[in-house]
Amino acid sequence: MWVVTGATGFLGYTFLSEWAARGRPAPLRLLVRNPQHPVLKPYLGEVEVVQVSLEDPQGLLEAVRGAEAILHFAATISFSPRARSWMYKTNVEGTRHLVNAALEAGVPRFVYLSSIAALGRPEDPKEAITEAAFWEDSPYNTHYGYTKYLGEKEVWRGAEEGLSVLILNPGIIVGPYISWDKGSPAFFKMVWGGLPAYPIGINGFVGVWDVVEATFRGLAEHPQGWGERYILVAENWRYRQLFTEVAEAIGKRPPRFPLPKAVAMGVGWAMEYMGRWFGLPAAVTRETARTSSAEFRYDGSKITRAFAGFTYTPMREVIQRTAKLFLSMYASAAQR
Repeated sequence: MWVVTGATGFLGYTFLSEWAARGRPAPLRLLVRNPQHPVLKPYLGEVEVVQVSLEDPQGLLEAVRGAEAILHFAATISFSPRARSWMYKTNVEGTRHLVNAALEAGVPRFVYLSSIAALGRPEDPKEAITEAAFWEDSPYNTHYGYTKYLGEKEVWRGAEEGLSVLILNPGIIVGPYISWDKGSPAFFKMVWGGLPAYPIGINGFVGVWDVVEATFRGLAEHPQGWGERYILVAENWRYRQLFTEVAEAIGKRPPRFPLPKAVAMGVGWAMEYMGRWFGLPAAVTRETARTSSAEFRYDGSKITRAFAGFTYTPMREVIQRTAKLFLSMYASAAQR
């Protein structure tokens, strides 16, 4: 039996779909805050749903007893200064509680979904970032990345105490979700609505199906490749290329104007300021403006050597597949 956190989130949505498509390779126990979440509806009766918070150490201990593996997908992702304390509670303290529960309950395996942000971003990267990177202070690091870095440290502590761990560090994950309002699914909605400008930076991208595949492959091939972390980046793209590919896939005009870093930072500052006054989330923050204006490249080849037969889906194919789902799920409803 596998225990899964974050099953109702962006990655969990595709994980559950693939789990069913693969013939339900193991029973699932899903740890959720909202047992009525719409993502769970197609699987009720097939999975065990436990309502528990990552802030509840005793509840987590009871919830993981008897598990063969824990898949820790849950995280809070935000680039707003207002969310920093909550991110720490979820991404650091929540991971600590779950690792402790795994150790006390004798769960043998622990898969942790981290991020390339946890690797740190040097001020002047000379080459592609690999798993050998060490965290260093930099203005390009985000607070989200810092909390994921600290979360990784909790997982490595668990490994030192006998837990078998697999850490995945995906780039920006592209794929569908039931809502297209935030995260990378929002890229499609923004382009659909008419996106005039694009950030000038470069980042690493990967399809959500590849992240799920890496998870299943790791569980199937244990212990080969475990005790390691793996960057999951299919391709390093400029944001201009990303938004152009999205636009072409959904039949919209691509953004035409580059957004200089100074302008992006000004927009981020203004939106944060208004957010503090009106209590609204900022669509752009100084963190997102700074990182999306920089050029970072990642080497995601290590996992292709560790797990035989693992290959990345080209990002153009990922975007086209996601676009079809966007057009059927969102665009068709919006046009009614």
